[in-house]
Amino acid sequence: MSHGIVDQVEELLKGAVTAEDLAEIEKVIQEAKGKVLVADNLGFWEGKTACWEMCNCPSSLRQECPSYKNRELPCWEIEGTYCKLDDYGATGRDTSICQVCRVHKKYGDGSPIKIKVFGQGFNPTFAQQAKVK
Repeated sequence: MSHGIVDQVEELLKGAVTAEDLAEIEKVIQEAKGKVLVADNLGFWEGKTACWEMCNCPSSLRQECPSYKNRELPCWEIEGTYCKLDDYGATGRDTSICQVCRVHKKYGDGSPIKIKVFGQGFNPTFAQQAKVK
């Protein structure tokens, strides 16, 4: 990272005097992070069209999605992806939606789905707010 950027961030933090100031700085940092590829390695998705592309997920969802963050596995093996959530407080463990999903139909091997990554799914509040938009 450029030393100049670090200096700028430090200067911004020195000027922050309220929780709202810090929230605004955090928002800007999150937006900047969204413009940076999480990892060069696409893992499971190498040579395939990733689920977030096939489903046209907006970047705000993509950046928070555990499938985007855990690319070594297919989305159907990860708890809490956006598509697994519902309006009734589901944790994202129900994979019935995956059975009919075009991504799973294209890249799944037909074997039963088993979730392998837990506890890294969407924040329910964030997911609910994203559904409203």
